Amino acid sequence: MAVIKMPVSRRRKAKGEQGSNPNRAGGEAPVKKRGACVLCDDGGDLICCDGGCRRSFHPTEEHGEDSMCATLGMPEEQWQKHVAQGDAALYTCKNCQYKQHQCFACGLLGSSDLASGPEVFQCKHQKCGHFYHPSCVAKLLNPDSNTRAILHEQHIAGGLEFECPMHQCKSCKEAENKDDKEMQFAVCRRCPTAYHRKCLPSDISFEEFEETGNPRRAWEKILHKQILIYCMKHEIQPELGTPMRDHIVFPDGRNPVASKRARGTPQERDILEEHEQLGRPSSSKPSQSPQLAEIGHHRMKPIDSFAPKHLFLHPQPGSCGWLDE
Repeated sequence: MAVIKMPVSRRRKAKGEQGSNPNRAGGEAPVKKRGACVLCDDGGDLICCDGGCRRSFHPTEEHGEDSMCATLGMPEEQWQKHVAQGDAALYTCKNCQYKQHQCFACGLLGSSDLASGPEVFQCKHQKCGHFYHPSCVAKLLNPDSNTRAILHEQHIAGGLEFECPMHQCKSCKEAENKDDKEMQFAVCRRCPTAYHRKCLPSDISFEEFEETGNPRRAWEKILHKQILIYCMKHEIQPELGTPMRDHIVFPDGRNPVASKRARGTPQERDILEEHEQLGRPSSSKPSQSPQLAEIGHHRMKPIDSFAPKHLFLHPQPGSCGWLDE
């Protein structure tokens, strides 16, 4: 079943807003512990991808009103058809459909098609949906040795499985234990950074301190047995309560969040075709659009890098520079 209901962040309620309508999906959908919407990082009624990336989205504009989410822009009628299918409903996001996924370290799209020379590879952890360029993840996993990083990169590019940094505490380097509250992970929603609850830095706070201007960066009860955080590399936007929401890119090159915020209108949205929303097989293989043909490791429109300075020799063109400067 691709429909889930997750708690709404208290961040929204603290601003005097109401949570998502609990009757939106008729109360029929079982809860899957898939977390928050990948676009806005809030809960509510979500549709989760069955294609492998394990991400969830607010499907319609109404679902995203409380969290100011760009949403998938799915028409209400098609959303209701999807819900009516119950456990048989399937949904595949554009990234999984076209096998074009973003590297969680640098943010660039790359092919994940194992049959035609992949550029990004998925973490081997069973419940992880993150993809990485071999060079990006190898440097993250071998920060103290450039030689080991180069060798590791070659092995990953050759098919060696790896476990990404999201499954190791950045502070103590130990793994997560969901059955021990202090050993549960606090995971950053913008970059491959995770801490145990007991290791969480004090400046990543569960409260907002108006007198010092330090924003809230941590929330409980949104992710299942985990803490949702934004680490110190990401600037919190006061009007959103989150960092800038320009971090998700679909394979046709459109960014629904950036497009909506910049233009003030939902002109170009990632509205899925009906057969995709209802889990029906397409009558033919989708043809590549001109935009899709431009997608690639080097020809993608630049976005701000999430990675620290030591991963790259030069900043991404068009970015704001290095986040750790």
